[in-house]
Amino acid sequence: MLYLVDKSMADLAFRTAAGDDDARIVLLQDGVVLEPDLDVPTYAVARDVEVRGVDLPAEIEQITYDRLIELVVEQETRSFV
Repeated sequence: MLYLVDKSMADLAFRTAAGDDDARIVLLQDGVVLEPDLDVPTYAVARDVEVRGVDLPAEIEQITYDRLIELVVEQETRSFV
């Protein structure tokens, strides 16, 4: 499942994703300042990263909004935004 995560609901999102073997996390809006402590593929929306001036850890891949839409269409998604 794909988890869309903003900072305000991050704790709940990360607890939920921790129990999902197929979890993939997308950090967006203020969520890009977070560094999830989960061993799952993690992405951050590049535009949100740029606007907030964040330096991401190497394990978080930046994606475009177009790629985010593709991911949402491809799989079941839960929003924590």
